[in-house]
Amino acid sequence: MNDYYQGKNCLVSGTPVFVNDELTRVICIVRDVSELDSLRGNLANANSLTLGYKHHLKEIEVKITNKHIINTRSKVMKNIYDKALKIASVDSPVLILGETGVGKDHLAKFIHDVGERDNDGCFVKVNCGAIPEPLLESELFGYEPGAFTGAQKLGKAGLFEVAGNGTLYLDEIGDMPLHLQVKILNALQDKQIYRVGGTKTINLQARIIAATNCNLEKLIDEGKFRRDLYYRLNVIDIKMPPLRYRRDDIIPLAMHFLNQFNQQFSRSHYFSPRTLELFLSYDWPGNIREMKNTIERLIVMSDHDCIEPIGIEEGLLNSLKYTDSSDQLSFHMPNTSAKLNLKQKLENYEATLIKESLELHDTLREASEDLEIDLSTLIRKKQKYLLNKKVSRLTS
Repeated sequence: MNDYYQGKNCLVSGTPVFVNDELTRVICIVRDVSELDSLRGNLANANSLTLGYKHHLKEIEVKITNKHIINTRSKVMKNIYDKALKIASVDSPVLILGETGVGKDHLAKFIHDVGERDNDGCFVKVNCGAIPEPLLESELFGYEPGAFTGAQKLGKAGLFEVAGNGTLYLDEIGDMPLHLQVKILNALQDKQIYRVGGTKTINLQARIIAATNCNLEKLIDEGKFRRDLYYRLNVIDIKMPPLRYRRDDIIPLAMHFLNQFNQQFSRSHYFSPRTLELFLSYDWPGNIREMKNTIERLIVMSDHDCIEPIGIEEGLLNSLKYTDSSDQLSFHMPNTSAKLNLKQKLENYEATLIKESLELHDTLREASEDLEIDLSTLIRKKQKYLLNKKVSRLTS
């Protein structure tokens, strides 16, 4: 290969010619491969661009079809799912932090599914606080035949092996015993593990996602968690906010669970506007898990299709603060004796959704985009339902 002036790149081949065993001449053939190199470079760029478009289309498809993203309206959760989409295709460890019941398990499964690791391996969840400490090591790493008393004759594969090319989800990593944290650290660093009682290395292919509701930095100060393991797990960290800090998600989640349990139990229940207001005012200390269990209980125990606040347990009602201020929601038990037809019930629900959107947004334009209706339609319905909440401006 020779590089000539004016940017020409040529392939030169020489063939010697012998006469009576004497070299008489050399025939050289020069082929210009500059255009070939240019085409090869263009093909590589096109392939890279195609992969980029494919990944971008995958993100758009997930945003449109994934039920977890559809059921969220808060900006903080949308940012979390955007971050999860970016890291789904890489193998870096992920540490998910958040209170109990905020949806850490769902986010871990979301990362596994979007990254398409479900095509190559399993999603294996391990609750580090639920497995007895003497058994945890053998469950994670497996053991060889005869490694200890009571071991299976053929040995057993650990969960690291079972996950294969999939995802190993270490839930409640803060409860991991200190002596096992060293083996977890070595496995993450070396990408290899040993079975209990074994000497043969096993390559670690699974992606590691860890989660906890504990303050790991506090555990480190107390000597209960290794600092080096914390930094190894905390390559990418995601902090899940509690439900009380993202009230935009309360109504969509409530409607999601309502539809889910209606289908499961063959019911046709729906929430009254006051019930939805009650949900918005409650702090949900148990987060999404508490909401799911509460709605399931309401659907199972309700005698009427319309779920009113009067049907909610007193414990939930007593935890609320009632107020007569016009700027805040005030709750009164509805007159259950009054019967509304379907049109009136639908109008009540529509008025509630419009009122919520007006309170969440600064402009009518933003509220109309949130509700996915025309601005003129929003203004007409606002006047119809006498929703006189002041908005700072019509549009941004």
